[in-house]
Amino acid sequence: MKFKNMILILVFSLGTLARGSESVTVDAAGLIPVSRDGKWGYIDTAGRLVIDLRFDEAEFFSGDLAGVKINDNWGYIDKTGNVVIEPQYDFVHSFSEGLALVWIGGKHGKVGWVGGDYQYINTKGNVVIDTDFDLADDFVEGMARIWIEGKCGYMNRTGDIVIEPQYTFSGNFSEGLASIWIGEAYTADELIEDEIAMYYDEYDSVFISYDGEEIDWPVGAFGFIDRTGKTKIEPGFYHAGSFSEGVANARIAEKWGYIDKTGDFVIAAGYDEALPFSGGLAQVRIMDKWGYIDKAGEMVIEEQYRACGPFVEGYARVKTDKGWGYIDKAGKVIIETRYDWADDVREGLMHVRKSKDWYYIDGRGKVVWPR
Repeated sequence: MKFKNMILILVFSLGTLARGSESVTVDAAGLIPVSRDGKWGYIDTAGRLVIDLRFDEAEFFSGDLAGVKINDNWGYIDKTGNVVIEPQYDFVHSFSEGLALVWIGGKHGKVGWVGGDYQYINTKGNVVIDTDFDLADDFVEGMARIWIEGKCGYMNRTGDIVIEPQYTFSGNFSEGLASIWIGEAYTADELIEDEIAMYYDEYDSVFISYDGEEIDWPVGAFGFIDRTGKTKIEPGFYHAGSFSEGVANARIAEKWGYIDKTGDFVIAAGYDEALPFSGGLAQVRIMDKWGYIDKAGEMVIEEQYRACGPFVEGYARVKTDKGWGYIDKAGKVIIETRYDWADDVREGLMHVRKSKDWYYIDGRGKVVWPR
């Protein structure tokens, strides 16, 4: 089976794939995008509509600005709902570290927005970086991934290339380090041309391409570089995630564990799957059940779930045979597992789906939107 690069998910905006079902993401701005009858606006954390439903599409706030679509073009509004950057783009990203990636031209394919000319603008709408790369990503820790002729490198906030494109794949920087992949993979051009995309099946814990095939990981190895491009952890892992709370999830042979920034395992590789730490706990899978461990590697919430999410704002979404719900860090059920889907908690609200209907509920299970 041909390898299809599962890390593509990190390159393109997930919002482009989820917005049609109102599966939106929220950040700490206190305003949440919602829709009704095809129009979008924003509610506060009590479920009150504070920005009228007048946009054709809407993204979550990042800082003080949020991307909105009016007719066929995207621009940005402030928290009062006023347009501060006129709609003029074919597609936009949220602001990250004061800059936003915007497109003019291109098309909306399976994998997100591809092709066209793209630039980085500041919060005043001024062009700060006018790119000529094959592909570029948001800024994280002052660095943005770029692709030239299928190879990945990094540029800084002035648009200067600081790590030459040389990697088959590399991740975003996190806690000063970025993962690199040395091995086989599709090039960025092939990914765009063939519109290769995939999603993560949380039930079976595998990546599935949009043609229904399970993805095989190619021959190669993961390591880590620092912000100068120096290799800090030699490639030697079958897979590795990003550093979070001082450790990174990593796989050798068939088992996962956690490494420190020297590349040594501080939590032994004994799990069938392991995900990054969040809120002091991490999701791990043993056979077909998920649970949570602490930084000492102790199982603090017994493996019992078909799937589960990270702890955010003190709560995690979990799936049982009955459906999705939420637990606290003691493993106590806060919201019964009766929903068909649940997103991570944001602003104290829980975004859930029952059949085809989406709701925002509070920690008591009360529906705050739609009213």
